[in-house]
Amino acid sequence: MRITRVSASNWRNFKSLDFPLDSRLFVVGPNAAGKSNLIDLLRFLGDIAQPVGGLAAALTDRGGLSKVRSLFARNHAGGRLVIELELEDETSTWKYRLSIKGESGGKNRPVVDEEKVWKNGKNVLSRPNKQDLADPALLTQTHLEQIAANQDFRALAEYFVKVRYFHLVPQIIREPSRYDLPGEFGGDFIAQMNSVPPKTRDAWLRRMRDALRAAVPEFESLDIEVDSAGRPHLMAGYKNWRKNPARQSEAEFSDGTLRLIGLLWTMVSTPSNGGVLLLEEPELSLNASVVRKLPAMLAVSQRAKDLQVILSTHAPELLDDEGVHGDEVLVLRPAKEGTEAELLSEIADAVGELEAGLPKSDIVQGLIDPRDLSDLVTVGRDSKRR
Repeated sequence: MRITRVSASNWRNFKSLDFPLDSRLFVVGPNAAGKSNLIDLLRFLGDIAQPVGGLAAALTDRGGLSKVRSLFARNHAGGRLVIELELEDETSTWKYRLSIKGESGGKNRPVVDEEKVWKNGKNVLSRPNKQDLADPALLTQTHLEQIAANQDFRALAEYFVKVRYFHLVPQIIREPSRYDLPGEFGGDFIAQMNSVPPKTRDAWLRRMRDALRAAVPEFESLDIEVDSAGRPHLMAGYKNWRKNPARQSEAEFSDGTLRLIGLLWTMVSTPSNGGVLLLEEPELSLNASVVRKLPAMLAVSQRAKDLQVILSTHAPELLDDEGVHGDEVLVLRPAKEGTEAELLSEIADAVGELEAGLPKSDIVQGLIDPRDLSDLVTVGRDSKRR
């Protein structure tokens, strides 16, 4: 199964959002344009579908409905948060639509305003239904999250559960006990690696070692060791003048090495039965030569695992890979009524430049760069001097 189109109304800083999705998508835009928010849209559906998740938990984790609903919602789509996905598999086409609102009567808890599913054009779910009208409390949950209710479209729930997110923060990996984020940004990353059956884990680590030897100077080996307190650690060996390699734990790794290890692990451990991989600025802390290889790395993994990838980036060199096309680049641009999202190949100002063969990085920079940065340059000037 794969997603073919994503649409939304009133999601965070997007008043409206609508774009097709093929095998991969590079999301670009200025700071605070909404790249992370766009990626979180699919994480949100994945969290709803999780066995221990659900609508209430997914919203609570994000600060509540008011935090994810756009500031423009009052004058758009009746104030509802609406998400609609089109998907297809080998035999069927699907559409899933979810509309959420605040409950009336002063309660204001988030409830399902509408939940619909179509399979091959036939409606197989339509809520609210008779049961919902008889017991409005049922609308605090989606049928997506309920095994007893999603039999006719369980394939969608199982697919959304496979959404994976990558955005490791090296400081959290090194000292997870200092942060109250055990499952976020790498806090349990090494523990997850250690939980894989040893035979499989060792096979994956061997594949990663070859890549790390090519990318990290003097790198020799990578293993996992468990200390006396039962806490697992990454241990790397580096060549030196001595007979045995010098050993370092994750506390001594550079930010770039940690993030590259995380990215490689994500590539090798992603299931081979498809899904969606969300990568948030994977180029951070990486050498430019490694960054330029990321599109090729992703392409190889996608072919092997039938994987869709959505990647946000500030690295223009990613876009200049010869395999990246204009219809794989989604450009975010802030506007008066929320951020607008449009494929590079559909932006009138970019079509001619794409046809002329100009570097896609230059085209994108011309579209998203701030027009005047003079105040940024002069911020340190003495206010008493003119």
